[in-house]
Amino acid sequence: MPGFFERHKKSFAILIIFLILFWLVTIQVKAGRFPVLERPVLAVSGVLERTITWPYRAVRSVFERYVSLVRTERENRRLREELAKLRIENQITNELLSENDRLRSALGFRTLQPPASIPVQIIGRESSPSSNTMTLSRGSADGLARDLPVITADGVVGRIQTVLSGTAKVLLITDPGSTVAVRVQRNREEGLLEGKIDRCALKYVSYYMDVQEGDLLVTSGLDGIYPKGVPVARVTRVTRREASSFQTVIADPVVAFPRLEEALVLKP
Repeated sequence: MPGFFERHKKSFAILIIFLILFWLVTIQVKAGRFPVLERPVLAVSGVLERTITWPYRAVRSVFERYVSLVRTERENRRLREELAKLRIENQITNELLSENDRLRSALGFRTLQPPASIPVQIIGRESSPSSNTMTLSRGSADGLARDLPVITADGVVGRIQTVLSGTAKVLLITDPGSTVAVRVQRNREEGLLEGKIDRCALKYVSYYMDVQEGDLLVTSGLDGIYPKGVPVARVTRVTRREASSFQTVIADPVVAFPRLEEALVLKP
């Protein structure tokens, strides 16, 4: 290699001088001087620039592709690990579900299914000091029957009291004749909720029972009418008196009855 440069050093020197001169001329042409030489000089400079920068562009392209491949490989590896984790979790979940089914079958437990429902409209209201009811747009011809529960997305409305062919009357949970088996969602304390026309009250609540203002009361399912776990009312006042072994617990329904227009009747 040293002999090669020694033999052609004059040629390299001439080439370098030519490139420097050409670069100076190009700068002058781009500055607006020598307009006659503009086209040929720019054409030659374009070729030279592409020739000189080609190796850089090629190396840069290869490097960018390599970086992209590395990132893709890392992402693929992460996704494979996540997929493996999800498969394991899915297998565990399926095993637990299978085990639960076997245990329920061995213990004779019935598998619970969500009840079917019939949508109804509220077409009448009746409120008096002794009664609090609503009239529905459907009746026995549509599958409605006595004591079927009526609910909304917010919670319990009441139960069907009277059924005719095309209409039915609902006894609201605020009616004095209504009772609902409930439990405090927070601590599972149980009680019986009765209607008080515009609100509700828990019956026979022991002085030592843990009930607090703001507690949500949900159905316990123990009355055989309402399904378990549906919101009923929220406790608004708790009064304790040392002279009494019971406490007074007042609750407001979670359903806004004055604005109620539609509801669902749950079939058994």
